[in-house]
Amino acid sequence: MKQYLLRSALFVLILSFNSSQAQEKTNLENSVLWKVEHTDLKQPSYIFGSFHFMCEKDFKIPKKVTEAFENAEALVLEVNLSDPDEMQIFQESISHPKKISDELSEQHYEKLDSLVNEVTGQSLEAYDSYGLSMLHSLMITKMLPCANLKSFENELTKMAAESNKPIFSLEKASQQIEILKKTYHSAFAFKQIMLFEYYKKDLAGATAAYKKEELTHTVDLIMKERYMDRNAMEVMQIERNKSWAEKMPQMMHEKSNLFAVGAAHLVREYGIINLLRKKGYTVTPVKN
Repeated sequence: MKQYLLRSALFVLILSFNSSQAQEKTNLENSVLWKVEHTDLKQPSYIFGSFHFMCEKDFKIPKKVTEAFENAEALVLEVNLSDPDEMQIFQESISHPKKISDELSEQHYEKLDSLVNEVTGQSLEAYDSYGLSMLHSLMITKMLPCANLKSFENELTKMAAESNKPIFSLEKASQQIEILKKTYHSAFAFKQIMLFEYYKKDLAGATAAYKKEELTHTVDLIMKERYMDRNAMEVMQIERNKSWAEKMPQMMHEKSNLFAVGAAHLVREYGIINLLRKKGYTVTPVKN
């Protein structure tokens, strides 16, 4: 259970999108896959906007993504979960979290206890040693109406291993840990968990939209203002997108890559598609 939550905690960085407040709308065509071209590139690279966790019944890797993977020389993820050293770093970082009972006031503890009991059938005391960040990851998995979950990143990692294709990353586990620390302070984490029913509804709608490759609508549903404050928006989205848009050109010059990142990182004027276009790259949707 802990190992499963260890992996899901990394994906919280995407499932907790940012606010759309004060951000210009930049609608994209309906596609989860985008081709990146430039006169300086020998071969095109691809960007796949993933939806990190889905019920097995809803999960399917589009044929065009499989073809892009086969054509690419390497797979690039946000963080390389197949690297045991990376996983060890993350494991160590969450081994001794603050107890939830030490982080919350008595009133907030009682409110959270009621919600956790309703969702999991156990009291909050059973998860006290998890810490709020890990509990948040657990609660996100409980928003989906199934027991069997699948991840695009996990499946692509397996495909890379089977085909002996190298896997690289845009970030290190240590960087994602720092992002979590900067954003998921006690008050913010408590607020997000208590929005369980709102997020559960929007997550269901986003899953349906994603299956139709309605990328902008998918992200709009889970980028509502209530799910993110200004600090989290800057740290989890804008700063990271800018950093990735600086790293990706060099990686694409070295080899053809399939970049698999959370769908929210593609949209809006601060999304990596727009940022790469500003750098002179031609980024076009790949149709079915």
